[in-house]
Amino acid sequence: MGKYNISPDLNPYEDVVLYEDEDHKVVYLGTYAATRDFHDSHKTKSKKKKSEDVDVISYLIVNRNEGFIVDPGGYNIFPRLITNVSKYIDLDNIKYIYMCHQDPDVCGSIPMWKDVCPKAKILIGQLWVRFIPHFGVLDFEKVCVPIPPQGMEVELGLAKLQILPAHYMHSPNHFSIYDPISKFLFTGDIGIAVLPDPYLVVSDWPTHMQLMKPVHEILMASNKACRHWVERMRKLDIEAILPQHGAIIPKEHVDKFFRFLENLKCGVDLI
Repeated sequence: MGKYNISPDLNPYEDVVLYEDEDHKVVYLGTYAATRDFHDSHKTKSKKKKSEDVDVISYLIVNRNEGFIVDPGGYNIFPRLITNVSKYIDLDNIKYIYMCHQDPDVCGSIPMWKDVCPKAKILIGQLWVRFIPHFGVLDFEKVCVPIPPQGMEVELGLAKLQILPAHYMHSPNHFSIYDPISKFLFTGDIGIAVLPDPYLVVSDWPTHMQLMKPVHEILMASNKACRHWVERMRKLDIEAILPQHGAIIPKEHVDKFFRFLENLKCGVDLI
């Protein structure tokens, strides 16, 4: 039986192990701090308004000393991420660098990761593979593992991670990952929120839901797409939802989140 560490008291500016057993662990990589570090290092004497950058939440899955980076993010968070990843696994043992879709806040740091993790394969949707050279990865045909539209299963040590379709949930070729050991669902841009002040785990659901609503209305394609995704995800035993922005949604709020999506008018529904 593994140990969970999903508490509203977790500090979003510090990396932390969210789940751990003898063979398997899932780590939040402290990426809120990475964004803060970048802006602190680029301050000038003149006053600047608060940064409106998109914050990123990146994760590391480790099983039997093989690593899987979930949504590594952009240039500005790379120094913090590589430092934190190295606490938990040797960089030579990173097997996969996964990107849920093609946006630069997901994969802008890929050329740097390829330099430090030359053995790693890039996992990305089949539609986006030919865009990878625009991020500076010219040997993309050798290093990319295209995810087919129907998804796939990926072996990591003794674990089998399920990559599940989440198309039109923001991106037309978007995916979620289900880790059956931790029972975490990594959802990319599904479940994101724009927070006035960072926190890592949702505790006040009504307030958090209001912070999710505007961005989901804009980014999700339609209520039909939302319902289709929820229908498939409800079949999973989910301990927490781990999005790429905002905050982790723990088990007690997962069904509320699904009901939020089922009733959401978004995208083309608003035309």
